[in-house]
Amino acid sequence: MPFFTNSNNSKRPLTAAVIGTGFSGICAAIKLEKELGIKAQVFELWSDVAGTWFANRYPGAECDIPSHLYSFSFEQNPDWSKNYSSQPEIYAYLQGVARKYHLYDRIKFETKIVRAEWKEQQQQWCLVWRNTNDHQQTASAYFDVVVSGVGALRIPNIPKEFSGFEGPIVHTTFWDSNLDYTNKRIAVIGSGASAVQVIPELQKVASHVYSYQRTPAWVLPRDQYLYSRTWKFIFRYVPFVLRFYRLLIFIRHELTFVNFGYHKLLGKVVKKKFIQGMVARLTAAGRADLISSVVPDYPVGCKRITKSEHYLEALAKANVTVTRSGIEEIRGRTLLDKDGNETEVDILVLATGFHVNDMNGNLKIYGRNGVLLQKVWDKENSKSYKSVTVHGFPNFFLLLGPSSGLGHNSIVTVIEVQTDYTIQCVKRLVKNDLAAIEPKKAAQEEFVANVQKGFEGTVWKAGCRSWYMNDKGEIYTLWNGPITTFWWALRQPVFKDFIEYKKNALAESK
Repeated sequence: MPFFTNSNNSKRPLTAAVIGTGFSGICAAIKLEKELGIKAQVFELWSDVAGTWFANRYPGAECDIPSHLYSFSFEQNPDWSKNYSSQPEIYAYLQGVARKYHLYDRIKFETKIVRAEWKEQQQQWCLVWRNTNDHQQTASAYFDVVVSGVGALRIPNIPKEFSGFEGPIVHTTFWDSNLDYTNKRIAVIGSGASAVQVIPELQKVASHVYSYQRTPAWVLPRDQYLYSRTWKFIFRYVPFVLRFYRLLIFIRHELTFVNFGYHKLLGKVVKKKFIQGMVARLTAAGRADLISSVVPDYPVGCKRITKSEHYLEALAKANVTVTRSGIEEIRGRTLLDKDGNETEVDILVLATGFHVNDMNGNLKIYGRNGVLLQKVWDKENSKSYKSVTVHGFPNFFLLLGPSSGLGHNSIVTVIEVQTDYTIQCVKRLVKNDLAAIEPKKAAQEEFVANVQKGFEGTVWKAGCRSWYMNDKGEIYTLWNGPITTFWWALRQPVFKDFIEYKKNALAESK
């Protein structure tokens, strides 16, 4: 196990805390132990592992990246049942990984980190947490390193204008499985991935579904299929085939970035093909009248592309009504849209996504000199260095933080790249007997400027609004290129871009 030497020349073990047990937290906890021998203390808000894939249990919840790519490269699963896995199967996969690496023994479940503060004198992070069932049950501890794996898809966006609805209100992230949706009139607000997945399921049981979507989504049919017992056998006993298959999927998805990055050259061609596909499906379903309502007019990829072979067909059913007008007012259980139409419903389903640009939520993170991270990001946008570290916050490592999101490939690959970068930084602490490191302000500003410059000419700057953007219309959520360029940028830390702390004294920057 790595040791630090303190001012009294005595050694103590290096300690680490990991917040969250989704793909990010599990990856970090495993690699900290595997690479450095550090058994991190792990904190989880929910009662089990899997993060987003534990919380999001709405009907139809599935991944839009193929299963063999949406998994750890070091824990490939030969037994995926189908090309695109459902929430229960991904949840079970993450449970299995956590058990294999004995993570359950050091996870504090149903625990909310409410405060993380860098203590200058101790040169450690003080974490304060409380039990989610008993708020009087609180505790705290000090750690040398903190890895945040809370992710961006965590804080649900619940618009205040819907709070006046007098019937049941259900957000897809907090799905109420005890509620009976059978033969009910259900309004679904939103047109993103969760709406695309949940509407076909609700359509099967509801008396009527009202789909409110101010901006429709580009919908691409999935190439969904089951894996036979023969293929599972080959994947399990011929590992090379499994690795090669995963590589082929990765390359295929990586090549789709061409549309995103070279939108001005290929955008019209791609858009034409998408329109043809959606028009053909609606026409085949006998609802050509829906074409003007549900086929977008913005560039393909400007908002996240959704995948479903059932969504458009569900919208075409007799018990589904599509409304492009926003909600003006709510009177009891009646929704009044901006066109003056009144619709009475029994259940309101919010498929309104997440507060992506406020991923920390109620978690207060205080860096050097008591500076609050949320205030820094509110004032200067969500800036980071190499998407992992932040100036003013020593030994604090973000996974899936600013500048790390994708629109074309597996985010799990990004997580592994970021985790490897974090491990190299922690190794630097041990090797050079450092108390802490943090990126220099100038290096962070240069990195952010280069990322922002890289968005010029891409589809994300093509004019539409999306959750990729903040309130100012700036993109701090995404990486501006393919994953290969992300890996190249993070393959090895440039330590001249860091400030180094050693034995309670800030090292001179050279």
